[in-house]
Amino acid sequence: MFDSIFNMFYGALDSVFMPIIKNMHPAIAILIMAFVVSFIINLATKLLVNQKRMAELKKEIQDFQVKARQAQKDPDLMEKLQAEQQKMMASQMEMMKMSFKPMIYTWVPIIAIFAYLRHVYDYNGVIHLANSGWNGVVVELPVILSKILLVGPFHWIGSIFYKGGFGIVGDTALGWLGWYILCSMATSMILRKVMGIK
Repeated sequence: MFDSIFNMFYGALDSVFMPIIKNMHPAIAILIMAFVVSFIINLATKLLVNQKRMAELKKEIQDFQVKARQAQKDPDLMEKLQAEQQKMMASQMEMMKMSFKPMIYTWVPIIAIFAYLRHVYDYNGVIHLANSGWNGVVVELPVILSKILLVGPFHWIGSIFYKGGFGIVGDTALGWLGWYILCSMATSMILRKVMGIK
């Protein structure tokens, strides 16, 4: 029963993404999918979160943090801030609730895309079955960038949880998951600026 549900799900996403996957380098195809997911998340945030109120809350919290740093040298100011602290906690709670609101609607597409990417690019996935010589590497990063992004330690952590399948081919190599995370962070930052999300 579950197999037929998964096959229907993969078939539906294949009809949308397979032309991209077959005709483009994996790095470009994953970048496009990361952009689609980031767009969905940011659109939901733009529509569901009161941007003006979010900006006000962030400003209040930043102002309080500046005062708190100054209060470390001024005991009188520290006393005044303790009265404000309760208000700040309420503001932080309100901001957290506003941030979680879009997640109610976006966690399903995110999980769906992760499952689909795994189906396509993982060991014994669509790409590997079509080309068994493929070693799972989607992109090779410059050495300096891989050191900044701590690719080596992440490979080591991944090897603890993920036995078998693609071997770790080098500290500069990224598979589908690492590349997706990088693309997702970059596209999300750009879209937030373009869409004016606070």
